[in-house]
Amino acid sequence: MSRTRPLIELKNIRKAFEDFRLEEVDIDLRAGEVHVIVGENGSGKSTLMKLIAGWFPADGGAVLYKGEPVRFRSINDAQAKGVVYLHQDVQSFENLSVAENVYFGRLPRLWGLPGLVDLECVQADCRSLFADLGIGIDPALRLGGLGYAERQLVAAAHGYVSGADLLIFDEPSSAMTEPDRAILFDIVARLKGRGVGIFYISHRMDEINRVGDRVTVMHQGRIRATEACRDVDRDSLVRMMAGEANRNRYPRLSGRRGPVTMRVTDLSLEPILKGVTFTLRRGEILGITGLMGSGRTLLANCLFGGVRLHGGRVEIDGRSVSLGHPGEAMACGISLIPEDRAVNGIFPRHDLLQNMTTATLRRFRRGGVLDDLFMRELTSDYVREMSIQPGANEDILNTYSGGNQQKVMVSRWLMNRSKIYIMDEPTRGIDAASKVDIYNTMNDMVDKGASIVLISSEIEEILGMSDRILVLAGGRIAAEMSGEEASKERILEYATAEE
Repeated sequence: MSRTRPLIELKNIRKAFEDFRLEEVDIDLRAGEVHVIVGENGSGKSTLMKLIAGWFPADGGAVLYKGEPVRFRSINDAQAKGVVYLHQDVQSFENLSVAENVYFGRLPRLWGLPGLVDLECVQADCRSLFADLGIGIDPALRLGGLGYAERQLVAAAHGYVSGADLLIFDEPSSAMTEPDRAILFDIVARLKGRGVGIFYISHRMDEINRVGDRVTVMHQGRIRATEACRDVDRDSLVRMMAGEANRNRYPRLSGRRGPVTMRVTDLSLEPILKGVTFTLRRGEILGITGLMGSGRTLLANCLFGGVRLHGGRVEIDGRSVSLGHPGEAMACGISLIPEDRAVNGIFPRHDLLQNMTTATLRRFRRGGVLDDLFMRELTSDYVREMSIQPGANEDILNTYSGGNQQKVMVSRWLMNRSKIYIMDEPTRGIDAASKVDIYNTMNDMVDKGASIVLISSEIEEILGMSDRILVLAGGRIAAEMSGEEASKERILEYATAEE
């Protein structure tokens, strides 16, 4: 194929979701080119790539692939035509070996029989491939035993042998060490030399010139600019990524902050979190933000006892505590509102009453039985305060909108009357009115003396609601600033800083 004609070309692409839109997107990729895509969290990078890879169709516009109009009906349809998306969450089969994951979809059959894989052959091929690429992972290991960075290398190796004409790398180096990145860049260079077209999503500014030919900046579902990598510098990219922040839609109330209630010292969980140190004051909203792979959600899980630490110290009200289990964290007055309500937050087939009270059953115990009347009355009080609709105790939660499900989950932990609330992406995927209800609830919580760790990828939310802001980059605290001195551009400068 000629390198002057695009391998793929998107024209005036539009796609609407409940809380996000891709609008008038024009972008192309040539064979043998690495096209880097950058933008702040939520700018639409991964959404655009999913559309290209057949996860969902566009609402409008045209896609030309190899010069012909195309509409991929599914992920499998796109892969059959040579488009492979290596997603940032590393889609893999944990129960299979490394070798089987690398060659999945191209596994040799034993005696040519369907369903029987020639494991000896596939492991021998994988050993030869890894020796050539410099990957020091045993192909016979079960993938579930590998760390996140090792899985990224396995995914890159899978892309290398996939036979794809178009590969999408989505934040592939977010948790990699420098030697691992060198292997990744070599794989990218080999694919490029083979004529494969590559979309490469990254937040690490040094990678743009190391791997890229062109770079596109996305902001709020639109493309702000596309330039040759050699013609841009880090400062100009950060300015384009940042845009203008709007704090006026956040009902943040300023008040007096009390003494330190939580002190975290040298918290570490290799290879992601390294020496994280910060304090949280009574009645404070402490905002923590960072780009993909910075360790935000892992930090939340560590503070709630969901992951056992490799090192560090946590003190609550001056007393050193062990947070080896969520029960220990709750006993210390810590609650976690998790990032993914569908997986870790709600019980979709249970009713509102059960969802609301499940973390606070001891509060309703009367002589060995639960006080049903008290449970119902208190649940109804929170339904009114949080404007949960329709709000009947018997409603099954999977009939509710995302915003109302989120408010039920927040109410559950408010009912627990904790002193510290870790809120991980508390407004992700919900409508604007529900967001304001949660912001007002946060203000009420701190006004009553609670403290909040607000973890969010939405920088405007962090700016609008935080008294103090920490920026995570590469698993470390890259910056600390007051809410008054912070700006979107300044946060992005630290979030994209090289280690």
